[in-house]
Amino acid sequence: LQVDGKVNPKIQAVHFDRFPIHCAHFSRDGREMLVGSSQRDHMFCYDMMAGKTSQIRFPKGLNMTNTKQFYVSPDGEHLAVCGRFGEVHLLSCKSKECVDTLKMNNEVKSVAFSEDGSVIYTLGGNEICIWDVRSRKCQHRFNDHGCVSGLSLAASPNGQYLVSGSDTGVVNVYETSKLLGTRYPTPAKAIMNLTTEVTQLKFNCTSELLAMSSSFKASSVKLVHFPSLTVFSNFPGKHNLKYPNCVDLSPHSGYFACGDNLGTAHLFRYAATRLQ
Repeated sequence: LQVDGKVNPKIQAVHFDRFPIHCAHFSRDGREMLVGSSQRDHMFCYDMMAGKTSQIRFPKGLNMTNTKQFYVSPDGEHLAVCGRFGEVHLLSCKSKECVDTLKMNNEVKSVAFSEDGSVIYTLGGNEICIWDVRSRKCQHRFNDHGCVSGLSLAASPNGQYLVSGSDTGVVNVYETSKLLGTRYPTPAKAIMNLTTEVTQLKFNCTSELLAMSSSFKASSVKLVHFPSLTVFSNFPGKHNLKYPNCVDLSPHSGYFACGDNLGTAHLFRYAATRLQ
């Protein structure tokens, strides 16, 4: 789609045969579309310029059962694909080959890259690990404050904040500069405006706005202003957003979108301190 806020015309449709899509991302340069499935052990890459599709397969020793959860690094260098038994497989965006595997003690629920792609944060259980991408070593690990089972992570583009969401609806906001010194860091704020599992966390490009949502409760979407860490009281207001499955902000923060369980994408124009 070409999003203009009015017609939003469809540019092209791409079909992947017998491949139920669970996750899709564009490459950093926008030339490729990557898709993963909850029912297949491989991925597909669609070249937007050439109009060709290629398959991304994993070594048999990795025992992949699905590719439903993967992330593209902001610098466009790596893909992080969640595997089994606490594993995260790191792929080269250029060659699409697996270059290494990171492993946690718990099943990985979420992954976040730093803006420059040099650091990976992984969340499993109540623990967050900080990995150096170059050495593929765990630099530090810490307990997510008050959390039993974490579900979502987001790192701010300005590098100042790491945000985690739990199964109880609590969103912890950490200052990244204070994470390496302790196993039990205290969050700058615990945001408790959601009451069910926090399934999505997204920052805008300026790190001034955080969107957080839960797919387990109708219209369960909140927006947080940074650095004041205040929640917008006027959103979602009277908007019926059904059960939100995904949220995102456009690259220049002009739009906010929320996709629901009925196949509708709700599009809002973001203007400084209000959505319309």
